[in-house]
Amino acid sequence: MHKKMVKKAIIKELIKRQVIVDGTNIDAIVTANGLGGQPIEVNKNVVIGSLGENSAKGWDRCDAGKDHIFKVKYDAITAIEGMDVNRMAQAYKIKIK
Repeated sequence: MHKKMVKKAIIKELIKRQVIVDGTNIDAIVTANGLGGQPIEVNKNVVIGSLGENSAKGWDRCDAGKDHIFKVKYDAITAIEGMDVNRMAQAYKIKIK
């Protein structure tokens, strides 16, 4: 199985087991607005919500108090509550073949 497909399967299993729920803190590569309004991909710490089939909405509050919403694809998640996705799978004894 391809690495992204494995990661996506792990995330879906964690959602099924209710380890990942609305309000879970994750690190993910998201598209944000850079200088001049150019879209750039950055690794951000966001709070996840509105869980869907292949993606969810993540939001972050900047220092000025404005909320920013990002589309978070499950295969772009790098950490869950500070723990690497593969390590989280080991902790919950998830095996994807």
